[in-house]
Amino acid sequence: MRRVWLLVAFAVALMLWLWRSPRGESPESPARNGGTTAGSGYVAISAELIDTGPDGQPLYSLRATQIAQPTPLADIELTAPQFVYHGETAWTLTAERAVLPPSATQISLLGSVVARTERTGSVPLELRTTSLGIDMEAHTADSADAVAMDFGRNRLWAAGLHADLKTDALRLKSPVHGEFARLAQ
Repeated sequence: MRRVWLLVAFAVALMLWLWRSPRGESPESPARNGGTTAGSGYVAISAELIDTGPDGQPLYSLRATQIAQPTPLADIELTAPQFVYHGETAWTLTAERAVLPPSATQISLLGSVVARTERTGSVPLELRTTSLGIDMEAHTADSADAVAMDFGRNRLWAAGLHADLKTDALRLKSPVHGEFARLAQ
C-alpha cells in the first residue's frame, strides 16, 4: 500500500511540474534567453574517434571516457584520453584530459602525460611530462614542459621535446641530464 501512495505522489508531482512549465519552451529556447541561442553541443561516454590515412587504414585513434563539446564552436574536452598514432612506429599517449579545437587538427594533452612506444628488437621508450601538443597534420608532438624519458634502465631529463612521429625522430631540449645503467662485466 505504501508503494502505491509513493507512485501516486510521484505522478501528482510530475503532473504539477509539467503543468507549470511553459509549453513548447525549454530553458535554452530563444524565447527564454533573450532571443539568442548558442546551439546545442554533445557528450559522448566511452567514445572512440578514428582518423584514417589516404590508404583507408587508421592513422590516429582517440579514445576517452568522456568527450564533450558544449556548443558547436567550443573546444572539445576529453576526459582520460588515449591517443594512438599508427605510423611505422606506433605511439600511445595518455593524459588526465585533453582539449581539441573544433578544427580537429591539433590536440593538447594535459596532466600526467605519458607517451610510450615499443620498437621491435629494442627496449620500450616512455616519456612523461605535464603537457604535450600534437599537430595531427604535421605528425609532430611538442612540449615546453620538463620531460622525463625512460628506456630500459636508463633515464634522461630535459627542458622540453620535439618529436616527429612520422620519421620517428625525437629531440630533447636543453638542458639535458641523465643516468645510464652500468653494464655488468
